[in-house]
Amino acid sequence: MQEKQKELFDQYDMELLHVRRGRGGLVCETTDGSYDLQVCRYSPKRLEQAFQIKEELVGQGFDHIDQYVRNKEDELLTYDRYQTAYIMKRHFDGRECDIRSRQDIRKASGCLGRLHHCLRNLPLDGYPEKRNQFPQKSRELLRTRQYIAKKNEKKEFEKLFYRYFSLFWKEIENRMEEISFVPALCHGSYHQHHLIILPNGQAAVIQFENFYVGNQLDDLFYLMRKALEKNQYSLSYAETILDGYEEEHKLNQNDYRYLYRLLAYPEKYWKLANQYMNHSKSFLSPKLTEKLMEEVSLQEKKKYFLRQFRLNYL
Repeated sequence: MQEKQKELFDQYDMELLHVRRGRGGLVCETTDGSYDLQVCRYSPKRLEQAFQIKEELVGQGFDHIDQYVRNKEDELLTYDRYQTAYIMKRHFDGRECDIRSRQDIRKASGCLGRLHHCLRNLPLDGYPEKRNQFPQKSRELLRTRQYIAKKNEKKEFEKLFYRYFSLFWKEIENRMEEISFVPALCHGSYHQHHLIILPNGQAAVIQFENFYVGNQLDDLFYLMRKALEKNQYSLSYAETILDGYEEEHKLNQNDYRYLYRLLAYPEKYWKLANQYMNHSKSFLSPKLTEKLMEEVSLQEKKKYFLRQFRLNYL
């Protein structure tokens, strides 16, 4: 064991048996179970809030979640000799959710429905809020277009972004207004990389640090968008997710209208624009251009999916 690792482990009240490399950190096998030790970039206040939310969830029976372990000083953050912050979490042995597996995404959406049901029982005071971001994202897209339009020499990504702007902008018009909803706590980053399928077939939720108070359908949309992009906008995948979610948490007509607007919005196009504007313009990764072309190629399938979605749910 490295000396730096030993200094970290010594700050916890646990008997260490074995250490191995894991996803994003170290997996610590102890006499009390397995835990993940990871570098942490979140503030103590946010972690304390997440800790309390997780405690409340466990109290309601939702215990497949990566709760934190306090050190000997009763703190959530532990520092090494270089003042790098670490956090210890419960570890789950299993595999990452397969976004192309109907069985996995059914489990993922059912797990999300149960999570949302429990989160709705929690108070909201003091937690960060998040509202409709359509207006801000749309303004950012317009700024990106204006910036590229002024360039005399355009790189391949810039030419493609400018050429197909009107194609994506059609999906933005009339989607700027607020939609009423009942605020509740959201996971904030619910996708396949934060879902572990356990050997017994159940799903465990990790990485809760991006939580906020908002519309819980944002979590459902995030899972749907990831699955639809990877599965050529097949309506059957959307149906699988919605069926799994509704077994635990029923949706109404207003919910479906909101989901439709989220699904119709060119989220991936905006994400690519955001990456472009926030990185060096002197060298644009070929991957950025490749992703844009993939998104353009999916538009016809996406339009067909949206028509089917309207017929089936609206």
